[in-house]
Amino acid sequence: MTEARNARTSSRLPTCDVTVVMALYNGGDLVGESLESIVTQSIPPRQIIVVDDGSKDASPGLVARFAQTHLGPSKVSVIRKENGGQGSARNAGASKTTTEFLAFIDQDDTWSRDHLEVLLEGFDGEPERGWIFSDFRHINAEGKTFRRHYLKQTHYRVPEQSFTGLLRQDLMMLPSASLIRTRAFREGGGFDTQFRGYEDDDLFLRIFQAGWSFAFEPRDVTSYRIHAENSSRQSSFIRSRERFYLKYRAVFEAQGPEAVATFHALIAERMTRSFINDAVALNRDNIPGDFRSELRRVASFIMGDIGWSLKRRVVMLIVRHTWLVPFLLRMNAMFTRSGRSRRDIGITEAS
Repeated sequence: MTEARNARTSSRLPTCDVTVVMALYNGGDLVGESLESIVTQSIPPRQIIVVDDGSKDASPGLVARFAQTHLGPSKVSVIRKENGGQGSARNAGASKTTTEFLAFIDQDDTWSRDHLEVLLEGFDGEPERGWIFSDFRHINAEGKTFRRHYLKQTHYRVPEQSFTGLLRQDLMMLPSASLIRTRAFREGGGFDTQFRGYEDDDLFLRIFQAGWSFAFEPRDVTSYRIHAENSSRQSSFIRSRERFYLKYRAVFEAQGPEAVATFHALIAERMTRSFINDAVALNRDNIPGDFRSELRRVASFIMGDIGWSLKRRVVMLIVRHTWLVPFLLRMNAMFTRSGRSRRDIGITEAS
């Protein structure tokens, strides 16, 4: 594999002005696939920085061997630090970059060969554009694609270019599917290390507040791997949702009680929909027990703080009794066949 890769990535190839940062924590063998997809880009990045965030498995050794044997034009380096979470590791890598653009890739995700080339196109003639994000495909643990154009298939709406537009909905701007101007990343303050989930939404909100715009690329040039260890299926993800809610509630609260009411109106649908998606996932997937208990606690707090409408009371009932989900989904299908939208009863497919 090494000889074939080096033949494809001759050191004579030009590079693009991009640094790729990968946060590594117990990446197993999958990290090799991710690295391979980076160095075989149609226009390879100038630099690849892997930040070992205190891994306890053999993956740092795999990365070290990769760095030693790689002969392509991209410089591969490894930083080792004590475990501090993904945001901390990404920030450590980003602090070392000297390129105009910054890309992040999760240790288990992969890129299409033209990933960087496609995303760089969106910055041409756009000096105020801070980041671009793309559609993505889903791959399984074995790397096989089972869903293309996820955002298109789920009727994703690109947020409007406003703070309220970005706050109103789950952004679905995956770090692995994004290319960020380094200056914009730094002016936004980097990743907030209190989060273990929602750190990407928070980052892009702050980059926007710093005065930068964004764009969407509809081609699915990123592969997001779905497996049991995904962070969105961990209790830390639910706690981060609570922290995200409290962080932005405090922003509005500083402006007075009326502003808090505005915040509740903005974020209510987003949070309610997230909790019902979690309830669907609980009924369908093998999810740790502490996720269930944290989901109930955080859902009760957030929806209670927003205000107990009839819809939110029903959602809380479903969160507490997930066995109701199949029945409600059957009802939803019946309404859909009769011409009503899935939105009418507030249930969406779990992401």
